[in-house]
Amino acid sequence: MGLMRPAVVAPVILAIAACAIAPPTSAPSTDSGSPPRDGTLRLGVPGDFPPGSTLAKSAADDFGDPRSAVDPQRFQFYDSAELLRCCLGRTLLSYEGKPTTEGGTVLRPDLSEALPQVSDDGLTWTFRLRQGINYAPPLANVEIRSADFRRAMLRVLPHLPPGLRPAIEGTADYIEGRSTTISGLQTPDDYTLRVRLTRPQGDLPARLAFPDMTPIPPHPTDPAAPLGVATGHDADYGLFLVASGPYMVEGAGQIDFSGPPAEHIPAAGFVPGRSLTLIRNPSWDKAADQLRPAFVERIEIAIGGTQEELAARVDAGELDFVFFSGPPPHGPIEQIDRYRADPALGGVHVYPRDFVRAIALNLALPPFDDLHVRKATSLVINKARLIELAGGPWTGEVAGHIVLNSLEDNLLLTYDPYRTPGSAGDLTAAAAEMALSGYDSDGDGVCDDPACEDLTGVTFLISPELADAVLADLATIGIHARIEPLDPGAAFGRWFDPAARTSFMLGLAYGKDHLNAASFFTANFDSRESMSDEETNGTLIGASPDQLESWGYEPRNLPNIDDRIDFCHGQRGSAQVQCWAGLDQYLMESVLPWIPYSFERHTRTVSPRVVNYSFDQSIALPALDQIAVAPDR
Repeated sequence: MGLMRPAVVAPVILAIAACAIAPPTSAPSTDSGSPPRDGTLRLGVPGDFPPGSTLAKSAADDFGDPRSAVDPQRFQFYDSAELLRCCLGRTLLSYEGKPTTEGGTVLRPDLSEALPQVSDDGLTWTFRLRQGINYAPPLANVEIRSADFRRAMLRVLPHLPPGLRPAIEGTADYIEGRSTTISGLQTPDDYTLRVRLTRPQGDLPARLAFPDMTPIPPHPTDPAAPLGVATGHDADYGLFLVASGPYMVEGAGQIDFSGPPAEHIPAAGFVPGRSLTLIRNPSWDKAADQLRPAFVERIEIAIGGTQEELAARVDAGELDFVFFSGPPPHGPIEQIDRYRADPALGGVHVYPRDFVRAIALNLALPPFDDLHVRKATSLVINKARLIELAGGPWTGEVAGHIVLNSLEDNLLLTYDPYRTPGSAGDLTAAAAEMALSGYDSDGDGVCDDPACEDLTGVTFLISPELADAVLADLATIGIHARIEPLDPGAAFGRWFDPAARTSFMLGLAYGKDHLNAASFFTANFDSRESMSDEETNGTLIGASPDQLESWGYEPRNLPNIDDRIDFCHGQRGSAQVQCWAGLDQYLMESVLPWIPYSFERHTRTVSPRVVNYSFDQSIALPALDQIAVAPDR
C-alpha cells in the first residue's frame, strides 16, 4: 500500500482553545519582582513507590542498578530525566522548563547553534555546535565537541527499544557486532555532527533532545577509548558523570579517571538510594545557555520515606516539595486543601501529568469488533464519575481523545467527539449507536446477542468502586462483564497475550517517551512494532487475518494505520504535529481502540520558600532550573 493522501491522513484540526486545567495557585513573588539567584532547594524523593522514581530504586527491583539513576544512557524515569535536562546535562536541542501554554514543548537549540539543516529527502540532518562550551570539573578544560555526541549514541542505542531507536544508517550493524561504529554518525569537524537516516523520521530532533543524548567527554588518559570517560563504567557511570549543565554532583571535581575503572573513586555527593546533592558547575556560563536560568546555588535531595512523611516535612519547613512522578495525587488531598485555603502555608500548582487513562478494547473479539458498539460504550461511560473515584479533580480531567495534549501542542484541547452533558454519560445517545450495530437485533439500544454476555476484562491498581462503576454503565446497554484485578505485570501479560481472549483492559495508563507523538503511535498502534506472534498491543489493531486465525479468532481485516503513521513520520515541525493530531482524530472517530477517560494531573504542593515556580512539560515534573527560593533569614 502506498502512502495516504494528506487530506485523508489529517482531518480538520480544531482551533487552539483556552486551557481547561484548573489554574495553578500563584506562588508569592519577591519584592524586586525578579527571582533571587541564590539559596538551596531542598527536595524529598519517596522510597515507598519506586515505580514513581528512578532515584529510589534498589538493586532488587525492575529499575535496575541504583548507581545508574543519573546515568544519561541507561534507563531513565521522569525524575532522573528532569535532573539531567535541568541541571546536569545539555543536549543538541532541548526545551525551556515551562508548560505547553508558555512554549515549553517547543524545541530550541541548546548545544547546537541552531535547529538542524535537513536535506531535501529528509535523510541527512546536520547540526553545528556552539563553540567555547566546556565540561564541569574535573574536565573543565575540555571543550564539548561533536565526537562526544557520537559516543553518547554508541553507548545508548543498543539499549533502546526498537520503537525508540532513531533510524540511523549503520545502527543494526553496530548493535549486531558487524561494525565498531555507526556509519550514519559523521563528524567532519569538531563542531559538526551529521546524522544520516535510512528513512524519513521527522521526530529525530525530539529524540536527540532526550537526556540520553547528553555528550560524553573523551577519556583524559586514553583518547581512543570508544565511550570516553564512560568506558569501564557500564553499570555505574551515574557515579562518575561529567556534567555539561549548570550543576554538577558535589565532589565530582575530585574524580580521577586515571588508572583502572574499578579503582576510580566516585563523587561523594551521590549516595545511591539515600541522597543526591548538586552544586553550581563553575564552567557553566549563563550567557551561553538561553534555556536554564538555574536560580538556586545548591539542590539537596533526600531519598527515602513515605509520601506522607515527606509531605509532613514540607509542612515543617524542612523540604520545599516532594519530587516524584508516580500516580496522582502528588500530595495529600488535605494538604492541598489547606494550602489553597491559606497561601501563607505554601503554594499549590496544577499541570498536566501527561498520562492518559483509558479503557482499551479488543477489536477482534465480539462485541467490540463493531465500531458502533465501541462508540456506544464511549458514550455511556460516566467519565466524570471515574475521575471522582480516582481521587477527584486534583488527579485528572476528562480526556476527549487518545493522544496527550502536549504531544499535539494543545491543538485538540477541546476536541471530544463523544462529549456528554457533564461528562456523565448519555444513555440515549449510547442506545442510538448500539441500535446501529450488528448486536442489537430489535433496535432498542440494548445488546441482545450472546456475544455481550460474560465478557472478561482486566485491571491493575484500580479501586473496586471504579471497576464497579464501569460494569454498571456497560450493563445499561446490555454488555455484561466481569473485571479481574491483577498486579501490573500480570495484567499486561494477560492483555498482550492474544490467546487469552481478554475483551478489555480498564485503566490502561500511557505516558510519553519523548515530546513527539511518533513513539506514542508506534508503541501502541503500529503493527510492525506492536504486533508479533508472541505479544500484541492488546487491541489487535493492525493484526493480519492469518495472525488472527493462528490465535483462534475469526480471520478478518482489522483497522490498520501503518501507512498513516508512515506519512506522519515523513513530516517535520508543525506539519508533523498537525499530522499526529489528525491521526488522533481518525483513531477516535473511525477506529476507537481506546476509550480515554482521564488526562492525569500533576498537583504539587510547595513550601512558602518557593518564590518562583515553573513546570517542565517536556518531562512533566517541576522545572528545577526555573525554581527560586527566598533567601534564608
